[in-house]
Amino acid sequence: MKQFFALVAFALIAGCGFKPVYATGAGATYGGAITVEPIDGRSGYILRRALQEELAIGLPNVTEAASLQITVKENLTRLAFQQDGAAARSNVTLSGRYALSQGQEQRLTGYAVGEVSFAVPSSTYGDIAAQKSASERAAGILAKNIVDDLRRKLSVE
Repeated sequence: MKQFFALVAFALIAGCGFKPVYATGAGATYGGAITVEPIDGRSGYILRRALQEELAIGLPNVTEAASLQITVKENLTRLAFQQDGAAARSNVTLSGRYALSQGQEQRLTGYAVGEVSFAVPSSTYGDIAAQKSASERAAGILAKNIVDDLRRKLSVE
């Protein structure tokens, strides 16, 4: 009897279109009505994935299909140096210009920045790994800043 009820429960859940909130893999969908266009480069790929996750719940006052285009610029700045001239502290800054379009009409444009500071390890490969990690964190911050800016602008409309 328990198996029958479990089978009926699974059939009802499948029939209503239930999708897990944190689904991963091939069945995962992002953004609903909002499509994030591909962004060039490694940082662009990471930024796009972060934006898809941030936009999964949608945006206020966006009910029709929309497209988000972003251009990203990454900058590495050395802030402090050791006595031998090696970098001791660095900043990774990701800046992005975005445009939200619906159909052929451009609805919103804006600019946002994500910045992360990190201590530079003494080894060469450690520096590369630290730069990559900082770039990933900056992409996450930039994605949050872009979506926050969009929500702020769209909630006023």
